[in-house]
Amino acid sequence: MSNGERARRVIAEICSRGVQEFCVCSGSRNAPLLAVLAVTRGIRLYSFVDERSAAFFALGRAKLTRRPAAVVTTSGTAAAELLPAAIEAHYSGTPLVLVTADRPARYRGTGAPQAIVQDTLFGRYAADGVAGWDGASALHVNVEFDEPLIDEPIVPWDVACDLPRRPRRGAVPPPPLRFANPIVIVGGLLADERAAVRDFALRLNAPLYAEPLSGLREDPALSDLLITSGERMIARGGFDGVVRIGNVPAIRFWRDLDESHSALPVVSFSRLDFPGLGRGEVWPIEGLDAAVFERRPRNSDLFAADRSKNECLQRILDEEPQSELAMIRSLSRELPDGARVYLGNSLPIREWDLTATRDNRGFAVEANRGANGIDGQLSTFFGQCAEGADNVAVLGDLTALYDLNAPWVVPQLDPGVRFRIVIVNNRGGRIFERVGSLRPLPADVRSRVIDNAHDLHFHSWAAMFGLGDAVSELRPDLDASRRAWQRYEALWV
Repeated sequence: MSNGERARRVIAEICSRGVQEFCVCSGSRNAPLLAVLAVTRGIRLYSFVDERSAAFFALGRAKLTRRPAAVVTTSGTAAAELLPAAIEAHYSGTPLVLVTADRPARYRGTGAPQAIVQDTLFGRYAADGVAGWDGASALHVNVEFDEPLIDEPIVPWDVACDLPRRPRRGAVPPPPLRFANPIVIVGGLLADERAAVRDFALRLNAPLYAEPLSGLREDPALSDLLITSGERMIARGGFDGVVRIGNVPAIRFWRDLDESHSALPVVSFSRLDFPGLGRGEVWPIEGLDAAVFERRPRNSDLFAADRSKNECLQRILDEEPQSELAMIRSLSRELPDGARVYLGNSLPIREWDLTATRDNRGFAVEANRGANGIDGQLSTFFGQCAEGADNVAVLGDLTALYDLNAPWVVPQLDPGVRFRIVIVNNRGGRIFERVGSLRPLPADVRSRVIDNAHDLHFHSWAAMFGLGDAVSELRPDLDASRRAWQRYEALWV
C-alpha cells in the first residue's frame, strides 16, 4: 500500500467517526498525512508550531462542537506532547483523536532518530484503534510511513464526515435514595442534561450546591434550594448523605469525603464512569428519572444561616474592593449577558464560585476540570471560542505563562469570533496560600519556590501577538486579598 493510500484510509476512517477539524503540526514523517489533508475537501485545517497547544485547541473544539477533533503530529517526542490533552480528554469524556506519524516498526528500540515507541505511548488514556473507540475520550491512531514519504501524485479528493453518536451508558435502575437529610452537589453538566437535573432537584427538595460548570448556579427555578454562601456551609448542614450529579466536583468538600467525611455515604449520577473518590459507584445520569425517594422537607434553619453568611460575604467584598475576591465579583457583573466564560485554573474557579453574581445572566461557564491541571488553558479557550458570542477567559498569571504561544492560532479563527482574556495577575501562585499543608513552610521558601513570586506584566506578550485591548490584567492588592479571605474564614469560626 502506498503512503498516500494509507494516509487517505486513516483520514477517511476517522472522518467516518465524526471528525471534521484537524489541527496539524508539520514535520517530515507526517508529510503524507499533511499532503493528503491539504487537498481534502469537506474538512477544516488549523496549523500549529507546538503540538501541546494544538492538542488542547483540538480539545476545546471538541468541547464546543461536541464532535471529535483531531491533532496530527510527526514522530518522536512530538507525539509525546499530546499526552496532557489526552489525559484531560479521558477524564472529561471529550472525544479527541491523536494521529501520530511513525517510522517503520523495525526502528523501534534501536535508538534511530525520531524512533521512539509510539504505538502504546498513551496507555490507558487513549483507545488504540478506531474499532475499540467508544467516542467518549481519546483515540490514538499511529501510522507508519516508510521512505519515500511522498510516493504518488497528490490529487484533491472528497471525504464524508459523519455525525458522531453521543455514547450513552446503559439505563441501570439506581438504588433507592434513603437519606433523611441529603445534600445534592452538582458538578459539570452538558446543556441537554440540565433540565432533568433541575426536575430531580425540585422533586427531591433537598439543599443544593451547584458549581458554575453545572449551568444551574444562577437558575431562578432553583433559587430556594441553592446554597449561596460557599461550600463551607455544606459542613454545617448535618447531612447524612451526598447525592452527586454530573462531573466530579472541584470543591474542597468533595475531596474531604475521602478524609474528614469518609463515613458519609455518596451516590453519584454522571455520564462519566468515574466515582471521583476512593469509594462508591456511579449510576448513569439518565437514572435520575427512575430514582426512588421521598420529598424532603425544607431545612429552613440551614437556609436562614446560609443567606445570613452570604450577606456578610457581600459586605466584606464591598469593604475590600481591591481584593481579588471583590474584583472577580465586579468582573462577573460587568460581563455582557450570555457571555461564554472560561475559567482557567483552580483559584479563579473557586473565586467565581464564591463571589460571581447570581443574577440569571445566561452565562455559559466552561473549564478543563477532568484532571484539574493548568496545562493548555489558553489553547483550550481559543478552541472553545464560539462565533458571534462574547468569549471571556479568566485565568491566573502562572497559568497564562504556561501557555504563552496559544495565540498563534488567533489569525485562523473565524472572523466573527470575539474574545477577551482577563489575567488575574496576583504575582504568583496564590492558590497555595489556601493550602493548609504548605503554611508551615518559611515565608521566603513559599514565596520563592512554591508561589513563584514575580513582577511580570503581559502587555508586551499581547502586543507580540497583536491582541491589543483583548488582554487585560486584574492586579489585586495582596494585603486586601488576604484580609478578605481572613474575614470570610472568620465567619465560620
